[in-house]
Amino acid sequence: MQIEEPTATIDPSTAPIPVFQPYLGPEVQEAAVRALQAGWIGMGSLTARLEDELASYLELSNRYVVATSSCTGALHCAFLQAGVGPGDEVICPSFTYVAGHQAVTATGAEVVFADIDESTCGLDPDSVRAAISPRTKAILVLHFAGIPARSDEIYAIAAEHGLRVVEDAAHALGTRSDGRPIGSFGDLICFSFGPVKIITSLEGGAVVTGDQSDVQPLHELRLVGVNKDTAERYKDQRTWEYDVVRQGFRYHLGSIPAAIGLSQLALIDTFVENRIEYCRGFNEAFRDLDGAIVPDTDFTDCGMFIYFLRVAGGDAQRTALQKHLSDRGIATGIHFPNAHHFTFLRDARRVELPVTELIADQIVTLPLHSFMDDVVRERVIDGVRSFFS
Repeated sequence: MQIEEPTATIDPSTAPIPVFQPYLGPEVQEAAVRALQAGWIGMGSLTARLEDELASYLELSNRYVVATSSCTGALHCAFLQAGVGPGDEVICPSFTYVAGHQAVTATGAEVVFADIDESTCGLDPDSVRAAISPRTKAILVLHFAGIPARSDEIYAIAAEHGLRVVEDAAHALGTRSDGRPIGSFGDLICFSFGPVKIITSLEGGAVVTGDQSDVQPLHELRLVGVNKDTAERYKDQRTWEYDVVRQGFRYHLGSIPAAIGLSQLALIDTFVENRIEYCRGFNEAFRDLDGAIVPDTDFTDCGMFIYFLRVAGGDAQRTALQKHLSDRGIATGIHFPNAHHFTFLRDARRVELPVTELIADQIVTLPLHSFMDDVVRERVIDGVRSFFS
């Protein structure tokens, strides 16, 4: 598909550089307009088409996609379908966005924090093993930034203890592990199409499962417990013949976000290729800097959502770097502050978290977009290098 790259209307040598900048080109806008003109904006045939196209992209075989209104909704549905509820514990990284923890606590279960691996910033299997108790029901695995976690080892631990695994792949659409797309294997895998993700549907997400018996309950959970067959669910019309069979939620995806998601999914190969190229350029530019620690990967098969550096001097030096870049019009972020320090979660049970504490104190997110002008990338590189030099 021919992509019309963004046309600069401002000077890239002086314009502010945001951390995130979703691609919203003419083909994306046209898709939204066509969906509006069709006159059906609720969940319908476009939602089904997005599920089918995502299944094709993920190379799914005997696996199923259920689109949702957000990744948070997808995670909540996944945990409920995994049987997680009051009295249970779910082992989670603290080093992740709090939506995953909220999806656990929304079931009535409790979060238990395990440490992360310094190389991948995903869960450390040894720490996961140490966190298991008789109440453990499931494990939440994050593929941070688009770098695959050590999920094979975690699945082996889960199998030993009869646990379910929910993968938060919000960062990892386009990522492969051992040559296989994330989502093409495993238990329950959740994706995000949020405003700043690799592809956006404005808001949206999906659950992927390999168990056909999960599909109908997931459909019911995302649509306020309503039981309909597939043919009725995806007609662009309403039906007044239905039953409500369980507690459910308004997590279904409408036609406008589905149309936008489809237009973005058609471009994802270019998005991923560009992001890998930009991340490799940043690593090459920063690798020799004293005090900067670059990601421990060459980004092969990584659908990179963010690019990050670790600042060896810790929080004070990181804050100074952020100010240095801000003065030059370059925005930064922190992905992620420690969730176990939040008021809502600070009493959660946890094992020792030395790597989590270290990385959360050092990490800084730099701008990464699906299309970045050479001048923009050079400004980011020059800004970082001038600070450490």
